[in-house]
Amino acid sequence: MKKNVLLAALLLSSAVPLMATPYAEILSAAMANSPQMRASELAYQNSQLTQQQYNLPDSVQVTVSTGTVSVLPADNARNPMNGRETVSPDFSMAPSVEVVLPNDGQTTITASTGLGFEYDGSGYYDFTPSISAKHTFDLTGWDSEASADLSSARASLQSEQVWQRTRLSFENQVLTSIKAILQAEQALDQARYNLEVAEKELQDNLTLGLMSEGSVSYQQEVNSINLQKGNIDAMEKQIATAQEQYKTLTGLDWDGVDELPTPDLTVNILPTGNTTVILSQIDVQIAEQALADKRHAVSPSGITLSGGVNGTINKNDNSAGGNVGLSYNAGNWSVGTTFSGSYDNSDFIPSLTFTGSWSNKTTKRSDELQIQILENEVISAQSDLTAARTSYVQAMQDLANRVISHNYTVQNQVATDAYNTAALEHQKQLYEAGLCSADDVRQAEKTIEWASYDNMINTVDGLLLQNEIQQQNI
Repeated sequence: MKKNVLLAALLLSSAVPLMATPYAEILSAAMANSPQMRASELAYQNSQLTQQQYNLPDSVQVTVSTGTVSVLPADNARNPMNGRETVSPDFSMAPSVEVVLPNDGQTTITASTGLGFEYDGSGYYDFTPSISAKHTFDLTGWDSEASADLSSARASLQSEQVWQRTRLSFENQVLTSIKAILQAEQALDQARYNLEVAEKELQDNLTLGLMSEGSVSYQQEVNSINLQKGNIDAMEKQIATAQEQYKTLTGLDWDGVDELPTPDLTVNILPTGNTTVILSQIDVQIAEQALADKRHAVSPSGITLSGGVNGTINKNDNSAGGNVGLSYNAGNWSVGTTFSGSYDNSDFIPSLTFTGSWSNKTTKRSDELQIQILENEVISAQSDLTAARTSYVQAMQDLANRVISHNYTVQNQVATDAYNTAALEHQKQLYEAGLCSADDVRQAEKTIEWASYDNMINTVDGLLLQNEIQQQNI
């Protein structure tokens, strides 16, 4: 009975504390406590808002203008030259509205009117409405918003990558802090146990007369014990520092960790590569678009259609007119034609005009050199893309090798745990039979306790490796 009570006391005294904080709570508290994570989250949110702002659909642009508004007093004084009354407009204005449609050709519609009233005894009015439209067709297939769209997509994708990697990097800081404490606690417990064994062994040697105080062997043992005590003091300070760093990081006091998730160490090499590869692909598209933009600027090709109608309505005369125009622009030269006609009372007067212009291109050589530079930038971006793909595949292959090594360590620990458990049961049976001491049982139990630290550390290492895999695939 005494043996059973003593054995139970030994097992309870060396057990790992049962009270611990679940890992999910530790990580959540650390995320909420970190100024770095709050700043990163705000930067990420602002990036998303900027992207939403950019993706807002273009709206119809409407501009309304009053034009010139005049209010003049009536002047009925007689003109000394001819003796007639001088008549001045009482009121005039020319309101207009311009509408620009959100399409590639920037279709522009302009409507205006001139309205005037003048009093000359019987009244006088003048109304001159007009409406016109213009649209440009680009014949090169050039997209004026392509460069901006690519840059916006790249910024959004990179922002997402930075945010996700920042979260995983921060989690790795938490895991590294936990690992440092676990390793220090394991080393301290082993050192304290070894000191206890050394002190008991020294006392037993003195009691049994195998050693005397003042002897050389005694002094050597005392010196060794004092060295172990010094090491333990250093370890205790190391743990205190690690726990303080943990509290700064998480805002929590250290009381152990529990419910560590099982790492997922599946290594999948993505066919499209990670975000870094995709960003490199976008960089190639941006370089190609910059080259296309420059070529378009050097050699534009477009047709502009325009047309409009106008008229005059007043007390004395009514007239109307209209025009249809077509122009072709090819860089430093352009041609165009306009057909117009006017109707005044009973007469219709048509007209056809032609225009043309040419100017020498003073920037021709500079443009050629700039195009060569942009062509080289395309080649460079393509080379960077190849390098990014190669680097990604190599990094994933390296991680796959590290997973194999980690899995071997875990499997070896499983086998060791099974052996230690069997050894403890065997020591208990020997102790019950009086064939070993309680110290032998405690040694076997402490071996299992230290192995529990190894298991937690292996799990932390697996989570760190899992995060590296995820970071590489982001």
